[in-house]
Amino acid sequence: MDASPADSDFPLSDSDLIKRAQDGDHAAFAQIYDRYAQPLYRYIYFRIGDPDLAEDLRAEVFLRAFEGLDRYEDRGWPLSAWLYRIARDRTVDVIRRRRLRQTVPLESWGGACEGPDHEVVMRLDHEELRRHLCDLTDDQRQVLYLRFMVDLPIQEVAQRLGRSEGAVKALQHRGLQSLARRLAL
Repeated sequence: MDASPADSDFPLSDSDLIKRAQDGDHAAFAQIYDRYAQPLYRYIYFRIGDPDLAEDLRAEVFLRAFEGLDRYEDRGWPLSAWLYRIARDRTVDVIRRRRLRQTVPLESWGGACEGPDHEVVMRLDHEELRRHLCDLTDDQRQVLYLRFMVDLPIQEVAQRLGRSEGAVKALQHRGLQSLARRLAL
């Protein structure tokens, strides 16, 4: 399928990309990948804490999306909601399996130059926060991640998760309250 001049001037909508990908246009699926690969990686990495496993899971999300492309129906929800649902299901499976095994500590999130003391304190803070985040519901964890790690507005979080803005605000409020109680102890 050749790209028309209009395609290069304006980015295609997710609906248009899906239709083209369903018609066998591999470049359209590549555009979907380019559009959502990095945000999905961050989403998975935040929940898993392992960069290699996050990359593997991201690849699996896109493989499942590609395999399920012919069954995808546009029901008015954003494409990202479908992709994030696949990612959520895969990460939940991994988290459940990990609970049966010993967990791996969260690696440092940056190139801290302050020395070993700072590194130890940062790891302890991240481990404590990660431990408390695991105590939240999956929905609360997703909302807090999208709001504060991806820095999305409530409206976009609601679209991605297929929820109302009020539900997202309530999940955010309950999640933050729960974290505050746990961190205060």
